[in-house]
Amino acid sequence: MRESRTRQNRLSKHFLLKSGAITAISALALMGCSPSDPMEDATASTEEGGLDQVTLGLIPITDVAPVYLGIEQGIFKDHGLELDIQLAQGGAAIVPAVVSGEYQFGYSNVVSLLVAHQNQIPISVISNGSTSTSVAGEDSTEVAAMPSSGISSVLDLENKTVAINALSNFGEITIRNSIEQAGGNPDTVTFVEVPYPNMPAQLAAGEVDAAWTTEPFRTQILQEGGAIVASPMTDMAENFDSAFYFASTQTAEENPELVERFRSALAESFQYASENESSVREIIQDYAGLSPELAAEVELSQWIPEINREGLEELAGSALKYGVLTKEPDYEGFIAE
Repeated sequence: MRESRTRQNRLSKHFLLKSGAITAISALALMGCSPSDPMEDATASTEEGGLDQVTLGLIPITDVAPVYLGIEQGIFKDHGLELDIQLAQGGAAIVPAVVSGEYQFGYSNVVSLLVAHQNQIPISVISNGSTSTSVAGEDSTEVAAMPSSGISSVLDLENKTVAINALSNFGEITIRNSIEQAGGNPDTVTFVEVPYPNMPAQLAAGEVDAAWTTEPFRTQILQEGGAIVASPMTDMAENFDSAFYFASTQTAEENPELVERFRSALAESFQYASENESSVREIIQDYAGLSPELAAEVELSQWIPEINREGLEELAGSALKYGVLTKEPDYEGFIAE
């Protein structure tokens, strides 16, 4: 096992963190853009250690903990990579940056990537990102409600108002699927778009009846008296993948060696995170700003490098049924070799 570095060394030496706004580019503009050479933006070799510097777009959530642990443990360095992490609020900002060549790699939920691929935006999935725990009531992203709502099961969501972080996306598709699986009518649900950080307050105030919430906000809601009433990812498929790491198609085709090194480093980082839960709970206090008390309680995803093709096809089928996708995905074109 590699010797852990101090927090200070990790943040100052092999981890370049640059946050800030990312300009979103419309899908139409993306389809007509000409991405820059993927390695013109990735430094061929730095003066220190001969590392390739690559930029990775992330969302600051618990699911990306393996990347930060991989940096801390020197895993990415061992694969000749120095990561420049750029933070965004969601995949909608990361996708255009990857396609334009500003970033070499990115992280996004699966539905956003399926929609981008359908719209002929040149992206290639290179690794799984996070996987459901497959335990109902103990998943990292679930539907929560307060006792005053009268909601105790997925069927109770009928004729209710449910907060989701993005309309016609991951949350809406999976919740609709769960209601329909249980014999209910998902068309009776009113979905409203609410940022994850605002969901606990809106639930407490009774402005929404239930919320599709992810960690750490899921645990915050439970600590404030809420309860889990549905586990849509668990309902969708066993070991269901919720997010992927991806590159532009140009990067995947023109620099497969770089992609393979990044993919291998991710796989090792996933293994380290899976075997060192205490390290995960410690590092999420750093980059996600969780208190020690909250970090100790949040549900952690599984980290499995391989993509669950069966689960992906189940999700795509539901996206087709509910009108988010208009045709069956070209899976071979969607997932890089």
